[in-house]
Amino acid sequence: MSDDSTTFTPSDSEGDSQPGSDRGAAHRRMFAELAFEHGPVGLVITDANHRVLTANPTFTTITGYNNQGVVGWDIERFHSQDQQPEYQRIRQALAESGYWQGEVHCHRKNGERYPELLAIEAIHDTQGQVTHYVRAFLDITSIKQTESQLRQKAHYDPLTGLANRLLLRDRLEHAIRHAERQEHALALLFLDLDGFKRINDSLGHAAGDQLLIQAARRLGRLLREQDTLARFGGDEFIILIERDVSEASAQAVALRLQEALEPPFWIAGQHLPVSASIGIALYPKDSIEADDLIRQADSAMYAAKRAGHGQYAFVDKALGRDLQRQLKREMALHEAIHMPDRHFRLVYQPQVDLTSGKVVGLEALVRWHQPGHPPALPNEFLPLAHSLGLAVRLDRWVIHQAIAQHESWVASDSPLAALPIAVNIVDQHLLESAFDNVPLDQYLRSQVGDASWLTLEVASDTLACEPEETQHLLRRLKRLGVTLSIDELGEGRINFAYLSRLPFTQAKFSGSLVSTLAKHKRSRLLLSGIAQMLDSLGVHGLAVGVENQATADALVSEGITRAQGNHLARPMSVDELAEWFAQANQET
Repeated sequence: MSDDSTTFTPSDSEGDSQPGSDRGAAHRRMFAELAFEHGPVGLVITDANHRVLTANPTFTTITGYNNQGVVGWDIERFHSQDQQPEYQRIRQALAESGYWQGEVHCHRKNGERYPELLAIEAIHDTQGQVTHYVRAFLDITSIKQTESQLRQKAHYDPLTGLANRLLLRDRLEHAIRHAERQEHALALLFLDLDGFKRINDSLGHAAGDQLLIQAARRLGRLLREQDTLARFGGDEFIILIERDVSEASAQAVALRLQEALEPPFWIAGQHLPVSASIGIALYPKDSIEADDLIRQADSAMYAAKRAGHGQYAFVDKALGRDLQRQLKREMALHEAIHMPDRHFRLVYQPQVDLTSGKVVGLEALVRWHQPGHPPALPNEFLPLAHSLGLAVRLDRWVIHQAIAQHESWVASDSPLAALPIAVNIVDQHLLESAFDNVPLDQYLRSQVGDASWLTLEVASDTLACEPEETQHLLRRLKRLGVTLSIDELGEGRINFAYLSRLPFTQAKFSGSLVSTLAKHKRSRLLLSGIAQMLDSLGVHGLAVGVENQATADALVSEGITRAQGNHLARPMSVDELAEWFAQANQET
């Protein structure tokens, strides 16, 4: 370092009464000059009348004005004209307190407006009079842009650019407050695209996204500037109408929206027809609360959807209560299936040889137990579980419980361990990726060593034409020793040519067919013919729904000797079954 270089040591900062105080003051002046000349903050010093005395280079960088050329200018010249009232308030605050800080809008030399974070402080002389003002400011354009981007992400749907659920709710609450003061009505239209899931599943999510984007554009072109179009989620849109609202005008808007969607959409290289179901709720007629108004419109939309595609419906309070009950039941079932040990129980119904009276098998049947209600039978909740995508999860719990019960009987050397156990499974269970991407045969191998005692029953409807992956799965199950049975034969349609290629060895005749045997000769002929055809395929028949002795006798006369029904034995708990089985063995 050269001898004339300037250095800073702790002693330089000592007070003026100490040696070297002159050098310390010089350093402070030097640092102040460096900060003024090179600091990142724009600095302007004015006189007491707010005329520029000096400005630093950062002022020039931010504003584009030469810092020497603005000397003598009134600082007001840099403020946007639309902020004149605010500028006067700033001067008043400075006169009262000598300090002000806040956000202002100024303009650059090229005329561009920009936001500024500004702090102003008055400098007083020894008599307390203002001699100067020091203005320090930052250009916060980038900060404002970031805030705008965050606001956009928080309040707008990224796919369609429409208002999202959060912004819709905010606007709806504001509209309700305004409508309450003005005593006028609002309309909320809940729109759902019909068949969107089918398009999304068959053509892919990219095609589904394109459909949503195009639909949003069509809907948006129909609405007024003061109306709100929001994407509520998935393929659901909500339209808030705030002015000139009546039932007739809301109906007219619904019809225009449906007409806008009528021309086919060009998606993934093809024209796709799309319609919409629309539910209409009115404020204050249907509700005065934002969330409830949305729920009411949603309920009306489901009513429109049940009436057929491309329909609209106003709120029906009675129907809304039904939908609320349905939703409550769906939530209860969802909770139950995710905690099955607390909500479900298995009962077992014996299968009997009609000629000998011996028990030849059991069927495991599930019951849903809810507080204050009798146990629900499978036909009361399985269709709902299927629609909610929860049936396979419940199936696996039933299979697990049946396996555990069989192992318990084996461990206790119970004679019940010798009986095969049948479990009914849903069609979704026949897919390779039915549950957590674990195929059924793989799941069984993880649960049980010997599955020869297990019978899996599949409803006949699902066997009209199953995909190739299902055929492979059924054959793998057969190799595990599992008996495969067709359930409800005689109720749904079935392709016997397809059936002949599948490894089924048992079939259950439906209760609706069996129940008419004793009264109708044609039913007996039909059942006899089906039984003979099954026998030629190596499939043994078993009748269900035997509720009286006449039906049992009719079955025997047609050569069908294995049966199940309340006349023979009702479904029982494990303890009841053990007692009944011991007594049945004594009698036979």
